[in-house]
Amino acid sequence: MQGFSQQRDALHCRFLSLGTLNEIDLFAEAADALAMAEKRVREIDDCMSVFKPDSDIFRLNAFAGRKAVELHPETLALLALAKTIHAESRGAFDITVRPLTKLWAIEKNRETVPAEREIARARKLVDSRKLVCDAKHARAFLKRSGQAVDLGGIAKGYAADEVKRILSENGVQNALINLGGNIAAVGTRPDGSPWHIGIQNPAAARGTYIAVLSIADCSVVTSGSNERFFIRDGVRYHHILDPRTGWPVQNGLLSVTVVCRRSVIADALSTALFAGGMRYLPLLRQYDAEAVIATERGELYATPGLSGRLEIVSDQTEKRSQRHA
Repeated sequence: MQGFSQQRDALHCRFLSLGTLNEIDLFAEAADALAMAEKRVREIDDCMSVFKPDSDIFRLNAFAGRKAVELHPETLALLALAKTIHAESRGAFDITVRPLTKLWAIEKNRETVPAEREIARARKLVDSRKLVCDAKHARAFLKRSGQAVDLGGIAKGYAADEVKRILSENGVQNALINLGGNIAAVGTRPDGSPWHIGIQNPAAARGTYIAVLSIADCSVVTSGSNERFFIRDGVRYHHILDPRTGWPVQNGLLSVTVVCRRSVIADALSTALFAGGMRYLPLLRQYDAEAVIATERGELYATPGLSGRLEIVSDQTEKRSQRHA
């Protein structure tokens, strides 16, 4: 699925890649730049997909425990960044979580809770420390057979940064990028006002916002438990797994939205904070990032750097709590 249209002074592109729907809106006569941006996203998907047999990641996983695999420099660099955030988050963010996500298969609408022994077996394969990145020889190696990398928690952010780079290098000053919910803004709106980005209310129907962020030239990424889940015997199981336990995260949080100049960082940190909980907020300072966190108790937390940029639109949440973490 793809489409290209022009409305007044805006160009709009819509296409499927990275396993999701992507949309780019730019306000300039830059059709060539838009085409280049779409092509770049597809290149990243071809290189980093866990499903495509010719991709770097598919080959890395296929040779786990057997031999090192030569990779494109950008794949190797992203693996190295993911390992850094894994260490900084004390394992809350882990791209080797694939054995667990495959077992739970929530993205395939499987509604079965795996046996504890299956979870324990898969969890033993999850450890980014067992992923060796050899920058000198442009290759990587998974030490244990059965290990597997999945860049689903960071690749869309990287792709959004690449789209932003391409548009900026081609003179685009105003654009909004939406790669499956990963938002990246180039500059401001054409009239100089900020972009207004709604934060989904994780306890309400899709399209219901809990707050609105005003942003310019930065990225907004949300990780939440409301997108994919199932209920079994009265227990709600969602798709964000804690790589340290093997089970869906249960720490009182419903969603974490991270605001950062780099979308790749916002992407990874939103997952790390969701899995790690409120005690991981200091991690934001290392990357000059901010966050909005919605809890199961109906509270909404915002870091101080968002003061004046966040408007609460849910009456229930505003009454319960409106404070800074």
